Amino acid sequence: MAYTYLLDLYKILNARINEIDDTLRDRHALDPKKRQHLLGRRDCLKSIHHFLEDHFDQKLPRRLQGQSKRT
Repeated sequence: MAYTYLLDLYKILNARINEIDDTLRDRHALDPKKRQHLLGRRDCLKSIHHFLEDHFDQKLPRRLQGQSKRT
């Protein structure tokens, strides 16, 4: 079965969240509106990630179960 799209989704979400966190660390380069926008975007991505974790199907292969727990 092709559950690899879920692995890709977890990786993409984590990559985007980490990218935003890195950008937010450089406070001097951001204006307040851009910072607020990035904070909202990060919160939205985190809520999507938490939604996927909360509605995780336990019947998925173990490889996916382990991957989602680590991310």
